[in-house]
Order: sequence, then structure tokens, then C-alpha cells
Amino acid sequence: MPLGQAFDAAERFIRKHLKTKAVRAAEKRRRERKAKRAAQGFSRAASVTAASGVGVASYALAVAPVGAAGLAAAGVATVLVAALAVKWPLRGADFSREELAALPGQAEEWLLDRREQLPAMASDAFDRVLIHLADLQVQLGQIDPNATLAWDARRLIGDHLPRLVHAYCDLPAGVRDADPIYAHRLTDGLETLGEELGDLCRLVSRDRLSAFEAHRRFIENRYKGHEDLKGN
Repeated sequence: MPLGQAFDAAERFIRKHLKTKAVRAAEKRRRERKAKRAAQGFSRAASVTAASGVGVASYALAVAPVGAAGLAAAGVATVLVAALAVKWPLRGADFSREELAALPGQAEEWLLDRREQLPAMASDAFDRVLIHLADLQVQLGQIDPNATLAWDARRLIGDHLPRLVHAYCDLPAGVRDADPIYAHRLTDGLETLGEELGDLCRLVSRDRLSAFEAHRRFIENRYKGHEDLKGN
């Protein structure tokens, strides 16, 4: 194997198995979200199954007995509807507060699936993006989904970030590997987006930051310079 290919293979192995703290934390959050979605899906499926069973039983008692063929058909329909309830979560016509809150987690999972295609030099910038997305998963659902800040978040997280990464991954591997300029440009782009995500975190958290500063000033005004309190 040529030296260059061996080096690339070693780098891919390291990136796959030696993960940073930010990546491990993101993967843990992804597992937790998948478990939660599965539980919600099966809960909906159970509700659909129960409702179908009640409907068949009510029809049989109130209208006419249901034969074996009818029961079989009803059973098949129930299974199909239950499967759809598991696979496709319920969504409203408008972009809701819940969908806004879910946006950072969806972007995080999308990025994790493409992490191994990204160059090693982009690792630090990639980690900063994951850290900011983790913070936004807690904060973003608390703002009005129709506010300007929410629309800015949607463009940044749901459009600009995945578009940059997709454009890089869509380059032919030979082109990417032949010229390191593309890796540098991707890294620069991720660093810029990481800074924007950091600014977004501060804007979303401005009420909490104001509350913290107000309490800090109160503590300083209340206790700073009170020598008599230090001896107690």
C-alpha cells in the first residue's frame, strides 16, 4: 500500500475510534433522543391498536358479528396504521415551538453521520459547533417560533450549516485529497458558523444572563466591603 493511502487509512481509523469529548457527548444525546422517539412511537402505536380494537368490538356488538375474515382484515389494517405511527411522528402544518427546539438535535445527528468524511484539521471547529448545538437544544424551544431570532436560527442551523458540510462532502474524494485548500476553507467556514452559533446562544440566553448579572451586582453591593461580616 502506498504511503499516502496508508496514512489516510490510519487517519480514518483514528477519527472513527478515538473520539473527542464533544463527539462522545453528542453521540450520547443522539442515543437518548432515539430511545425517546422509539418510546413515543410505540406509545402512539399502542393507542392506535387499542382504538382499533375498541372500534371492531363496538361494531360487532352494535351492528353485526365480525367473522374471521373481517377480524383478520381489521388486524392487518391496525398493524399497518400502528407501523406508520411509529415511523412518522405527528407534525403540524406550521413550524411549532417543539420543532424549533428539535432543530439543533437534528443538525447534530446529521453532522455526526458525516463526521468521518471531514478532514482532521476541522476537528476543533466541528467540536465547537457540537457544543453550541448542545446548548441550543436546551434554550431554543423557549423563544417564539415566529420571532426574528427564531428565523435566524432556522437559517443558520437548518440551511447554512448543513449546506457548507454537504458541499464539501459532495466534492469528489480525489479532488478533496489532492488540494488541502478545500479542507482549510471548510475549517474556516465551520469556525465562522461556530462563532455565529455562539452569538445565537448568547442572544437566546440574554434573559438568563441579565438575571445573573443582576444577582451578581446585588451580592457585590450587599457584601463587598462589609468587614464586619467577614469575621462572623
